[in-house]
Order: sequence, then structure tokens, then C-alpha cells
Amino acid sequence: MQRILTLSSLAATGLLLSACATLGTPVGLQEGQTVAVVNSLSWDNPLTGKRDGVRTSWPIKNGKIAPEYFPLAQLKQCEAGAKPCAWGVMRAQRGSPTLSYVDGGVDLAVNVSIDVARRQDARQGEMQTAMAIPQDVAALAGRQQVQPSWKLKYGKVEQVELDYGVRYQVCVQRYDAAGKAIDTCAIPFI
Repeated sequence: MQRILTLSSLAATGLLLSACATLGTPVGLQEGQTVAVVNSLSWDNPLTGKRDGVRTSWPIKNGKIAPEYFPLAQLKQCEAGAKPCAWGVMRAQRGSPTLSYVDGGVDLAVNVSIDVARRQDARQGEMQTAMAIPQDVAALAGRQQVQPSWKLKYGKVEQVELDYGVRYQVCVQRYDAAGKAIDTCAIPFI
């Protein structure tokens, strides 16, 4: 009986140690380093014509990051000639990406979707927002979903162009144990 208990204990200890070994530092990172996904969604501001948008950074926790719901935004599209411009309200989101560490970066697959209509509303927690284009103004309407997949090298920016001049950019960035950025993601702060 004692021998069976000893063998069982040794087997359980071996399983625990092998499980702990897989929970260590991810592939390609040094002890204490962490990684964040930096991304942005941008578009041309319909009033100024300058690039507008949102840039965020999400630390990877337990191999995951949360989905992101971008703020509502107005878009404008003008055709050549004397026709009036059409306006729309965009609601956009990035789903929780699937990612895995590889040597020198991260394999990342993401789902980005935009919905453009005359009226949109969004609710996040306790906050609710709404935006609408007046009825006497030509309205844009459309939906688009893209599912790009990249082998992102640390500090290298990848992007995908969406309808109405909307652009999604993404990069992965390492941080040392003190929280200082090791890589630079050249995604502009908007």
C-alpha cells in the first residue's frame, strides 16, 4: 500500500512540474518581459479632413486580450460633381483575437467589423451614446467584416483598409520587467 501511495505521489508531482514548465516565459521572451497589442482604428474627420481615430494598447494577459468597442464616429463620402456629400455614423469593434507567441513576435488572427448607417447607438457598461444624421442629408449605409491573420514581428505595424477610408492598424510591443517599452510601434497617437 505504501509503495502505491509513493508511486502515485511521484506521478502527481511529475505532472505538476511538467504543467508548471509550460506556464513559464512565452516563446521568444526573456524572464520578466510582457507583450501588449497596440491597435488603432482611424478615418478622415468629415469636418476637418484630417485623420481622426482611436489608438489603444492592450496587455496580453494569460494569452488573451479583451474585445474592443470603438466610439461612434461620423463619416462622409463625396462624389465628383455637384452632388451633395453622403454622411454616416460608424459603429466598429475588434473581437478577441486568437494569438500565440512565436520566436520574434506573435501570430495574431483578428476580426474587425464596421457598421455604417444613418443612426447608431452604443452601450458599454453604464454609458450609452447615440448619434444620427438628419433625415434631409444623404446617408451612407454598409457593413463590412474582415478577418486578417498576421505573423507580427515585434514593433512592425500591419494594417487593413476598410470601406469609407477606415483603416485598422496593429502591432505587438514588448516591455521589460520595469514596464519600459523595448519596441516602438509606429502607430500615431490621434
